[in-house]
Amino acid sequence: MNYRTALGLFASLIAFGLIGTLFLLFKGHHIMGTSQQFPWGLLISTYVFFVVSSTGLCLVSSIGHVFGIEPFHAVAKRSVVLAIITLMAGFLVMGIETPQPLHMLYMMVTPNWTSAIFWMGSLYGVYLVFLFGEFWYMIMRENHAKARLFALLAFFSAIAAHSNLGAVFGFLHARPYWEGPYMPIYFILSALLSGSAILILLFYLHEGKDSSSPVVPAIAKLLTLFLSITIFFTIWKVLTGLYGHVPGKADAYRALLTGPYALNFWLLEVTVGMVIPLAVLLRKKTRKAAFTAAALSILGIFFMRYDLVMVGQVVPLDVIDQMPLPVTLLKYTPTWVEWAVVSLGIGFTGLCYLLAEKRFDLNSPASGPHKTSASTSSHADVVS
Repeated sequence: MNYRTALGLFASLIAFGLIGTLFLLFKGHHIMGTSQQFPWGLLISTYVFFVVSSTGLCLVSSIGHVFGIEPFHAVAKRSVVLAIITLMAGFLVMGIETPQPLHMLYMMVTPNWTSAIFWMGSLYGVYLVFLFGEFWYMIMRENHAKARLFALLAFFSAIAAHSNLGAVFGFLHARPYWEGPYMPIYFILSALLSGSAILILLFYLHEGKDSSSPVVPAIAKLLTLFLSITIFFTIWKVLTGLYGHVPGKADAYRALLTGPYALNFWLLEVTVGMVIPLAVLLRKKTRKAAFTAAALSILGIFFMRYDLVMVGQVVPLDVIDQMPLPVTLLKYTPTWVEWAVVSLGIGFTGLCYLLAEKRFDLNSPASGPHKTSASTSSHADVVS
């Protein structure tokens, strides 16, 4: 696919997304598949997908730019650009999903210090500022000392913001499927998985299948590690969810394992998103195998976010305390308008990144903390 074709593809996605957004603005949010009983839908899971991706890109790039581990210096510039874009795409989707976006500004003026959602918005705002600082000094000014400082700040703010996003779910005691201290850890782990998969796709497409660059093989090792940990974590998450038949929690897990979300979970999230990619990476060490595994992982991660948000709401709140049997699960089906907004987010991400590739020099790697300008130029020649 050449550059103009890619631009046309992403522009088409944006056009479709804008049509859906206009329908949403003029018709009202009642045309979405959500309801008072099922308030969070596809757009919330898409928001989570984008901001998790942004955090993962930041964390993986920090391996080289902050901690000085080769060959991850080469991913820093593209990572920070794409981290900014995916975070803004998440904000875009969330802004469209919110019936009154201006209320978010009012929330900042009159903060609720005990609200996890308030801290989510605040911490992601701080994280975005540090990302822009890293971008400015690394790409616009080539000041690697200050760029590394902002990278370090972005690293810690990303962990704070993203673990807090997990707390938005984990603090909800009324939703037993989400409640628990493991959610912040789960979000950080899944962010590392997302960031590794996206960077493999990005650098495979940029460098080509016959490149001898060490970047893709190095990130593929990370992806193998994070896939293994995620599978292990998923097994124990399911076992603890079913053990003891906790009211509300066990019913939600049954909806995931054998109910309406079983196909999503077993086929798309587990088989396509984790098992097949891990098998491919363990069997073959080629760049093409890494690309295939990364592409499948990203697809599985999208449905991982979807399942997380939806399954947490299928058990009605008014029956969790009594739990009459059998439980009537709530239903939700995304409308075309919601899929259009998802298309807008994807198109926005792709188009902005392509324009950034044309506008900025993203080929030279970021310098390590102890590298001179001469060694940086030498390393850039090697990578090229």
